[in-house]
Amino acid sequence: MASGSQELERFVHEALLRGESKASIAKALSDAGWRDEQTRGVIDAYADVPFAVPVPRPRASLSAREAFLYLVMFASLYFATWHLGSLLFDLINIAWPDAADPNYAWRSFDSSLRWSCAALIIAFPVFAFVSWFVARDVARDPIKRLSPVRRWLTYLTLFVAAAVLIGDLTTLVFNLLGGELTTRFVLKVVVVGVLAGGVFGYYLQDLRREEGAGPGRMWSGRGWLIGAGVAVLAALVAAFFVMRTPMEARQARQDQRRIEDLTALKAEIEGWTRRTGELPSTLFELSQQPGARVNLADPFDAQPYDYQVVNARRYQLCATFVTDSAAIADAAVYAERQWRHPRGRHCFVLTVPEQKDD
Repeated sequence: MASGSQELERFVHEALLRGESKASIAKALSDAGWRDEQTRGVIDAYADVPFAVPVPRPRASLSAREAFLYLVMFASLYFATWHLGSLLFDLINIAWPDAADPNYAWRSFDSSLRWSCAALIIAFPVFAFVSWFVARDVARDPIKRLSPVRRWLTYLTLFVAAAVLIGDLTTLVFNLLGGELTTRFVLKVVVVGVLAGGVFGYYLQDLRREEGAGPGRMWSGRGWLIGAGVAVLAALVAAFFVMRTPMEARQARQDQRRIEDLTALKAEIEGWTRRTGELPSTLFELSQQPGARVNLADPFDAQPYDYQVVNARRYQLCATFVTDSAAIADAAVYAERQWRHPRGRHCFVLTVPEQKDD
């Protein structure tokens, strides 16, 4: 079955071919339920010149352009919505930590927060701009509202939003029946419901605007877009308050690099001890063995790492740190308590494990 746009264009063309005036065609379409803004562009597409057949006005092909605009608009919508949800989830996890997680006190959400903030800072303005551009284009030529690309992507978005809402409510009922409702879980369900429900409601109203019969004032999505912008801005501000500053993030990465160097030294020292039965006398001696890949100095200030033998199986490695691991720790780096450190110079007292006889 042809789309509404194609049917309308064919009807207008055949009516003009039969000698009907533009005014009579417009009245017939209005009586059939078409709005003036939908039909004006199609009727005006033909020139008022005397000829045996209707003479079309020159107009550019918009199919590829429309596909590009709508694909960018909906892709940026999906991307921004996903990362807004991820950002809100991280904020909920920070405000209501999971006490059942043994590493929750050491877990950092900085990386996830940065990704979500970066995605929103780029994707949401792209979505807002393309939405505004498309709306302006449609206002100039309302028949474009019946674009097949637009309608397919709109229905796809409605399907995805409806599926998410159904899954969200199902999860809520499942946990409710199991008595496993917690504050953070309920808040996450609300976040998913609001995001999916907002998208679903907006595009459902958009379809009703397109398909509703009878004339009426055009419903505008400007208020919805402004509301979404306020929500995104509020989430970004909250994230900036809990995230490390760029300088703090760089310092944290520097200390993580130092820990990685010390971890590599620890592995080489233990390997040396297993082979020789004693600790190496210096780190330089350790670095001279074939295949050894270790850094003997801090890569940022070139200060050498300190190494001292305590007894036959114990030794210490020392480095100077610019952060306190209690404030910046990531579970992946500081899961082992032996690498937790204060700011400033700190020595780790380590023990070579006893080698078990098979």
